[in-house]
Amino acid sequence: MPHSFHYDFKRLPKKFFIEIAKFVQKREIHKKIGNFSREIVKKFKVDKVFGIYPKEAICLVEELIDINLKNLINEEKFKKAKNKILLLPHCARKFMDFRCKAKFDKEYSSYICQSCSPDCLINKATKIAKEKNYKVFVLPGGSGIKKILKKIKPDAVIGVACPEELKLGIALLERFKIIGKGIPLSKNGCAHTKFDLNLLCKYL
Repeated sequence: MPHSFHYDFKRLPKKFFIEIAKFVQKREIHKKIGNFSREIVKKFKVDKVFGIYPKEAICLVEELIDINLKNLINEEKFKKAKNKILLLPHCARKFMDFRCKAKFDKEYSSYICQSCSPDCLINKATKIAKEKNYKVFVLPGGSGIKKILKKIKPDAVIGVACPEELKLGIALLERFKIIGKGIPLSKNGCAHTKFDLNLLCKYL
């Protein structure tokens, strides 16, 4: 887990994300991002809501802006891609112990969901993605991504992770000249993390 602090975006109002989305669409984003991030942290008291330092809150907002900007830039090319894969974080599984029946595939350094829990977020996301012909990989970390990209050679990738890991992942995809879109975790941590399933469906 890259961040040393925990957060849960559900504790912030929807207007928080609406203002970020509006700002992302404006021009000269790089000139305004610093001041905007400080202003939105102060306005929504992000640091106080999460119990983190203002500097950490500003960093989090800047990561969200960067990810949303990349998503918007890649949107049209992503729609045209044929061979797409979905990368999910294993920490979003319902169970992190023997109760999870996912099998580990050494070839891809990825878990394979066995659909053991109907209410598991990973199970739900995997089923939806497979219905849309995505290959799905449930990753214990980012180290296996290069292996997957080299073996599968996808045209496009959707990744679900914390903002910091998404930024690193998107940068990696750019080096491989692969279109990428990122969905930040709505609740981070080492286990029982959450992401917006409705947003994933929209991106798929």
